[in-house]
Amino acid sequence: MAPPRRNRAPRFDFDDEEAEREEHQLDQLLQEFENEPAVVHDQGPMTKYNIRQYRYDKDKIGFDCLGLDGNEEPCHWQIYASILPKDKIWRVRKFIEEHTCERNGVCEMVKVPVIARFFVNKIREEPEYYMPMKIEQLMKEDWGIFVSRPQCQAARRTALRWIESEYEYQFARLRNYAAEIVESNQGSSVEVETFQNAAGEEVFHQFYVCFDVLRKTWKETCRPLIGLDGCFLKERVKGQLLVALGRDADNGIYPIAWSVVEVENNDNWQWFVKNLKADLDLQDGDGYIAVSDRHHGLIRAIKIELPKIEHRKCVRHIYGNLKKKHGGKTRMKSFIWRLAWSYNEAKFQVNLDRIRNYDTGVYDDVMATSPRSWCRAFYKLGPCCEDVENNST
Repeated sequence: MAPPRRNRAPRFDFDDEEAEREEHQLDQLLQEFENEPAVVHDQGPMTKYNIRQYRYDKDKIGFDCLGLDGNEEPCHWQIYASILPKDKIWRVRKFIEEHTCERNGVCEMVKVPVIARFFVNKIREEPEYYMPMKIEQLMKEDWGIFVSRPQCQAARRTALRWIESEYEYQFARLRNYAAEIVESNQGSSVEVETFQNAAGEEVFHQFYVCFDVLRKTWKETCRPLIGLDGCFLKERVKGQLLVALGRDADNGIYPIAWSVVEVENNDNWQWFVKNLKADLDLQDGDGYIAVSDRHHGLIRAIKIELPKIEHRKCVRHIYGNLKKKHGGKTRMKSFIWRLAWSYNEAKFQVNLDRIRNYDTGVYDDVMATSPRSWCRAFYKLGPCCEDVENNST
């Protein structure tokens, strides 16, 4: 009895010159990514057969299978369709449904752009995780298809170029996005600010959004507290994200408004607080609470725009700054939090004396932060909110 015939070993025909050419065709690649039918790309890997597109005209399209059966005979699977001359609709002219070949992990249609399309969303979310070796492994495990490491490297580069091209495309349509928000969310507040550079080009400067439904719900149901903070945007387009968050009746996080700016400075913080003041009808801030870190631009903006608001400093930020200077003081954390949670002035003074007895250097730095601005004993009674930190933002 003759031994069973093994499937042919996978062959990798990777064209280095083709990959180089693709690097200089970003617009063409992006157009291909947006316009190419996904079903065409997915058909080969989903069936795990070596399907090839042998014809693609405006009015004709055809696919066949390049696999071989046990006797080295070509597979019979084929599908061919064309547009009817009168009705102008596609009709399948020929379809042989059954495959006569054996799967061997090769698919003619799985080339660099196709692999890039499979993984572009995953690479966008975790670019450091989906490296060429991981892509090669997943292609084998999920689709049963063998691809080469150079193919995966080129596919990852292609996906990253698509993602980078998306940034420019999205920024160019930022005003359209703002108009869509206003149209689909009546009453919402959106602002897009730009400036002209030396070359006369319009460059992004500031973006602000506050949805009407969030604004109304915060006013009607949430605590009169606003947490303000900023963080870095660490992707290809750098900048700062400024946010305003509230607390609902269950003390959960509630988004109010947010903004994207170039840098966290005096002007940008005042612009953000001014917009927030107008949208929430805060007037001079009386009866409301703001919790934030000790950024000078934010403190200045609140003093100018909301002079009567109760401005609390976030204890977590206070302790973080003290820890940078007094990292070796292991008991400092408990002393700081006891001071913050003091219920009355007498208890506040007792906890303050404990810090002075513990370490005079820590005491001096604590006094420099104006501890009455972040201690519960000195909060106003009206708002009924005893938060001493801004951890939600």
